[in-house]
Amino acid sequence: MKLFIAAALAGAVLATGAKAQNTQLGTPVAPVSNPTTVIETFSTESIGQVLSELGVTWQAYKADNGQPFIDANFANAVNFRLIPAACGDQANFQKCVGLSMLSAFEGSANPQTVNAFNYRFAFASAGLDPSGEAYLSRYELSDYGMPRGNLATSLMVFVQQSAYFAEELSSARRTVSLEGYADDLSASTLNKLVRQELTGTVALPSNPVESHQQGIEEMAEHVRHFISDKSAPKNKITNIAK
Repeated sequence: MKLFIAAALAGAVLATGAKAQNTQLGTPVAPVSNPTTVIETFSTESIGQVLSELGVTWQAYKADNGQPFIDANFANAVNFRLIPAACGDQANFQKCVGLSMLSAFEGSANPQTVNAFNYRFAFASAGLDPSGEAYLSRYELSDYGMPRGNLATSLMVFVQQSAYFAEELSSARRTVSLEGYADDLSASTLNKLVRQELTGTVALPSNPVESHQQGIEEMAEHVRHFISDKSAPKNKITNIAK
């Protein structure tokens, strides 16, 4: 079984990134078999097959209303839930072309950390439940099918993001101030910048998950540049004065 994500436990959950175990001519091997085969609809069976190939422990359940869902665990470190959605057959929860990914974190979370993470990483949405607990969510679309490899990569990145979020929440300073949260950097980003400063080299992504992680981390800078660009086309909010 090929394992593409390495998880480290150092007081709190931290995903260190995906590590492809086998390569051909320097190209990472696909995370699952038949990666271009299209999943027509999301179901516990179609999702579960991908999870099993990734080495994720999972169990299918049904809610009281019959809604199927999966509770999954990666490496005894990251727990998450997958819920098929947007079902063409709503009565029987069949022909679903949407997929909700959720991970939740016990304890009272620091709002500043949640906002900083949400700003820094665009792949998933971080939030606070009214109870004060933090969560991470992502919604996948598959109206015309999704290749198995795409779903596998998306799941791996979501697991990695959940692990990063857990680390950020556990190491956050307690504060009620939101001032400056947009400039907060994650531990992974800081470590990468330090390595670049010390070695003078920039590490290139070695697999799809690392490549997507780099793109995700660059999004905040793209936002900053876009907002500051006076010539960029922007949407007008009529009740806000310039």
